[in-house]
Amino acid sequence: MRQSADRSRDPLIAVARAFLENQPLRHSMRAVAALDWEGTVARAENERLAPILYVALRGGGAPAPILKRLRASWMAAECQHLRAGKQLRDIVGAFAVAGIQTIVLNGPALAACYYPDPALRPFLDLDLLVRRADRERALETLFRLGYTHETPGRSLEHVPAAYLAPPTDSDLLPVDLHWECVGQSGSGRFAEQAADEIWSRAAAAPAWGIAARMLAPEDLLLYLAASFAIHHTLTGALWQLDLALVLRRHCGTLDWDAIAARARRWGAASAVYFGLRSVGEHLGVSAPTPTMNRLRPGELRVTLIDRLQRPEVSGPARLEYLMGVAMLDRYSDIARTLASGLVPPPGRLRSRYDSRSIVAAYLTHYGRVARSVARAML
Repeated sequence: MRQSADRSRDPLIAVARAFLENQPLRHSMRAVAALDWEGTVARAENERLAPILYVALRGGGAPAPILKRLRASWMAAECQHLRAGKQLRDIVGAFAVAGIQTIVLNGPALAACYYPDPALRPFLDLDLLVRRADRERALETLFRLGYTHETPGRSLEHVPAAYLAPPTDSDLLPVDLHWECVGQSGSGRFAEQAADEIWSRAAAAPAWGIAARMLAPEDLLLYLAASFAIHHTLTGALWQLDLALVLRRHCGTLDWDAIAARARRWGAASAVYFGLRSVGEHLGVSAPTPTMNRLRPGELRVTLIDRLQRPEVSGPARLEYLMGVAMLDRYSDIARTLASGLVPPPGRLRSRYDSRSIVAAYLTHYGRVARSVARAML
C-alpha cells in the first residue's frame, strides 16, 4: 500500500483510531511510542492530541513523568475550553448588537458537539465566519473589543480571512475571522458561491448566542474535508479525527448526492475526495464508494498527490503551493493559477506578503515557488 503503509505504525494515528472506536490502545502501538516517549509526546502536543493520548495511556503503560506532562496538557485544555466559551459568547453578543450573524467553525463548536469531553479537542484560536458584506463591520466590532489586526492596513480584497490578536495582557485567544469557507487560491468565485450557499442552510447555535450559527452536517463535512486537504495538506491526526467523528455521527442521514454535487459546484471535489480517502485509509471511516467515484479526479492528479505525499517530500514542497494547485478541480483553473503564480498581479502579491515594495514581494514569491518545485522534484 502507498501512504497508509507509512502510517500503519504511527502512534498518533493509532491513538486517534482507538479513541474513535472507544477501544484501548493496542500493546504494539504502546511499544512503538515507548521507543521515543519524548518524541511521541512532543508530536502529540504539536498536533493537539496530547489530551487524547493522556486518556489512552492513563491506565498504565507510560512512565510517570510522561503521564504528568500529558495530564497537564489535558487540564490546560479543560481550562481553555471554559475561558474560550465565555470569550466566544462575548464576541457573538457584540456581533448581535451590530446586527452581524456568525457561523462558529472548528474549535469550540467541534469540541462541544462531537467530543465526549470538550477538553479532548484543544484549539489555538476562534474561527468565525461572517458574510463578506459584514466583514468590515465585524472587524470594527472586534477592534472595539480590544482585538488588533496583525497586519493593519492590509487590503481585504484578495484574502479569505483576517487574523486578529487578542487584547493586550489578556488570556483570550486570537480570532481568525473568515468570509470564505470552502476554497483556495484560484477558486475565488467558487469560494464565494460556497459561502452564499452555506449561509442559506446554517442552523441556529443558541449555546453561543442569538447571532451564532453552525454549519449544516453536509456543509460541515465538505468544509472539514476540503480544509484538511488544502490547508493541512492531508497531514495531522486531529483533523482526520474531526472528520471521522462527523462522518460517524451523521452517516445514516447525510445526503451524499448533495455532498458530491456541492463539491463539484464549488470546485472542491478533488480536495474532498483526498480528505475522505485519507480518513478512510487511516481511521477506517469511509464515505460510500459511489460518492467517492463521483468525487475522484483523474489518474494523473491522483498520481501527483500520491507523489507529493511521499515521506521524503517534506516541508513547503507539498505543504503549500503544489499541493494547493493539484487540489483544483478544473484544468483551466490549474492553468490560470500556475500563470498567476508565475506572474501574479501586483495588488494580490502585496496583499499576500504584506509588502510595501512590489519588488520585494515578487522576490519573496519567486523564492518560495522555487523552493517548492526543487523539493518536490527530489
